Amino acid sequence: MLNWPEAAGPIGYIHSPFDELFGIPRQSGLAAAAQGYLEPIAPWDDPAAWQGIEAFSHLWLIWQFHAKAPMQAGKSKQVRPPRLGGNQRVGVFASRAPIRPNPIGLSLVRLEGVQYHQTGGAKRVKLKLSGLDLRDGTPVLDVKPYIPYADCPADSEAGWAAQPPERMPVVFAAALEQHPALDEAFKALIVQTLSLNPTPAYHQDTERRYGVCLQGWDVQFYCRADCIEVTGLVQP
Repeated sequence: MLNWPEAAGPIGYIHSPFDELFGIPRQSGLAAAAQGYLEPIAPWDDPAAWQGIEAFSHLWLIWQFHAKAPMQAGKSKQVRPPRLGGNQRVGVFASRAPIRPNPIGLSLVRLEGVQYHQTGGAKRVKLKLSGLDLRDGTPVLDVKPYIPYADCPADSEAGWAAQPPERMPVVFAAALEQHPALDEAFKALIVQTLSLNPTPAYHQDTERRYGVCLQGWDVQFYCRADCIEVTGLVQP
């Protein structure tokens, strides 16, 4: 029998705009503006290991939860998905909740490009990705190309998660319109992230201020009755 810690080690690490768990999209691909890199580590940073990867538009990332161990990991047989309002239970294997028997995640991301650089006289590689739902520093255990004919069966069904999540309009306070950090790319990241409403379903206070860490900024916002209102950008 394989010893788990010895059998599975990271092949690289993710660099993403998400500095903390709160605010990360609950599924990959929901925020195309969430771009970052997979930086392989030796010996997997050798371009030979990635030869031919440019031919694929999307990749499966198999990764490890690392920042915070899910509560009761390995013990909880049921979870309460946010999509069901947080008050309806389903089996852990009928969900994608982070509370799992083993701290393993699976994400489908777009490959934006392969970049090469010289390190110590050797040519090394890193992958530019988009649609990330991983925290900065996440260890990646394996990468596999997405193959449509095998990975997207025509007769697939998705149970209680058949429809994409609803999005809320995101508006910015007038004082932020000229903020020097709020370029088009950062604004798109904020809109795509906050439109998914990361606040807990049981929070109903429209005057409660929240903050989500994106690209080193504390993005402060309120969840109003009909929109997400961004009111501040603060460097922690």
